[in-house]
Amino acid sequence: MEAVAVREAGPGDLPAIDAIEAASFDRDRFPRRNLARMLKGGRTRFFLADEGAGYLALSLRRGGSTGRIYSLAVHPDARGRGAASALIAAARKLALCEGLRALRLEVRESNLAARRLYEREGFCLRERRQAYYEDGEAALQLEALLEPLEPARTRETPIS
Repeated sequence: MEAVAVREAGPGDLPAIDAIEAASFDRDRFPRRNLARMLKGGRTRFFLADEGAGYLALSLRRGGSTGRIYSLAVHPDARGRGAASALIAAARKLALCEGLRALRLEVRESNLAARRLYEREGFCLRERRQAYYEDGEAALQLEALLEPLEPARTRETPIS
């Protein structure tokens, strides 16, 4: 598998990010205007993989210790090539540089492919959120710690 190039994205990357979003999601899709606002706002940092293979949006709160992966999408034509892992690695690197201790995200309980990816990437179940999505489906909130835990705080809660 070839290395996937990832770079930080900006407002000029809106067309590529919107195209990935449209190709990736039938539901839970971000409207283009929301993506544009987030790209300009500065609180959410975007990464773009291989110019259209995928994107990740990482929300940062001033003074917070946790970053939130707000969205991760890989174009259907680019799946299975490592783009998602490369995007998560870029988010981890930025989070560590920002002094964060963890990354969190929500995923549909029924999205088994995404759940397997996140488990491979070191995410563990934090909590189940009942009726999180508009259609009533539950979400799993997952967390990946960015620093080794003290032995007394270890947890082994599998996602599945």
